[in-house]
Amino acid sequence: MSAIVLADIVMPVMDGIEFSEILGKKHPEIQLIILSSYDKFEYVKTTLLNGASDYILKPTLNPENLLKTLRKAAERIPGFRLQAQNDVSYKAQLERVLLGFKDRLDESVFANLFKNTLYRLFALNVKDCLRGSTNDIFSVKRMVEDFFAEKEEYVVQVMFLQEEILCGVINYRVKDDEDVIKSLDEISQKIRRIYPFAFFVVSGNFSNMQEIRMFYQKNILPEIGKGFYYPEKYLYIAEADKTREKPKRFEFEEYTRELSDKQYEKALSMFQNYIQYLCKYQIEEGKLKNLTKNLLYNYLMETEKITGKSEELRERFFREIEKTQWVNEFTETFSRITGDLALLIEEGKGAEDDVIRHIKEYLEEHYQEQLDLSNIAEKFNFSYSYLSGYFSQTVKEGFSGYLNRIRIRHAMEYLSGSPLPISQIGEMVGYTEHSYFCRVFKKITSETPSEYRRRMKRS
Repeated sequence: MSAIVLADIVMPVMDGIEFSEILGKKHPEIQLIILSSYDKFEYVKTTLLNGASDYILKPTLNPENLLKTLRKAAERIPGFRLQAQNDVSYKAQLERVLLGFKDRLDESVFANLFKNTLYRLFALNVKDCLRGSTNDIFSVKRMVEDFFAEKEEYVVQVMFLQEEILCGVINYRVKDDEDVIKSLDEISQKIRRIYPFAFFVVSGNFSNMQEIRMFYQKNILPEIGKGFYYPEKYLYIAEADKTREKPKRFEFEEYTRELSDKQYEKALSMFQNYIQYLCKYQIEEGKLKNLTKNLLYNYLMETEKITGKSEELRERFFREIEKTQWVNEFTETFSRITGDLALLIEEGKGAEDDVIRHIKEYLEEHYQEQLDLSNIAEKFNFSYSYLSGYFSQTVKEGFSGYLNRIRIRHAMEYLSGSPLPISQIGEMVGYTEHSYFCRVFKKITSETPSEYRRRMKRS
């Protein structure tokens, strides 16, 4: 067996040294090339002693160096040669154009392959199809390839894009357009019977091969994640000229302001209306669920002072949202969650103790000051020990923890709405020590301040 293997010096399970030793003993005919950074170069010497034929330092890695090293390795294998540049496979060229790494297809190269008049693209998100399992990813590809291998009247090239999108290009005669759709319906139905979440998208037809990327961007990418919205559909034919504006932005600043002002009903209405809008817009499933959880998290953080159940509710609601598999399940679950929230707010408002409410209002107004329980006990004419127990029993949380949550909530508003340095924001919400602010922020949100700011910019 003759081959060239590229391996990194640092790998999980087995490092490059151990791999080179095993490969050298069992398959000495295989040419091994080691990839390494400068700080691991001492280890490279060991792999060379074990039989590695060459190495490449990753900081110097570029196409020219890689090809040069591969050619040297190929020369050591009798009868073996690398493909010349003009031998690059059709699929490789198609991938580069579809992914935007190349502007145009070389028509002279494809003249011998695509001899018919019309083209269509079809695609399947294999990750969504298999719901996280990658065991069958290549079996899906083989099913598609085997099916089209029997269709001699048109040409099909099937490839993986970005490791999760199975994409095919079909070249066929004008008279076969209807038959192509029937064939795609047949194979997509066949795969759907095995994988219940399979959802194929087919582009409009086109006659110029140079339009392949445009149709991929306008027809395939916007629709490929829409299986969530079509539980009964396994094949979706995109409109040839379909274009859509981006979804309107959620008014997050107004939402947080309503929450801060204890206008929970208004905030909940904003939340409900926006998620309903996104469902009608048919935003991609993962984005829909993540945004729902982000807004829900903010709502629970703000209303915890009257419900006392933020963490418990968050875990339950997030779990219920993730379990939904189709849009109708999602909307039913979301409606039930918002109904529960409205009821909890109503109950919480009626049950809240007047004294504690005044203390909470004071903390909301003075959270940026250096406060502790002894200050508050003195101001509201309580003994320290009595207020400590009374506050914890009524609020279901200690004074320090509650104050930290107020401060972190305001810090989250600054992080998402202003460009101020994180250290300055920490001081503005009452923390004199930056490292302590970061620790408290991560404990409450499970993210560092910088991670939270980056996530909110992406939302």
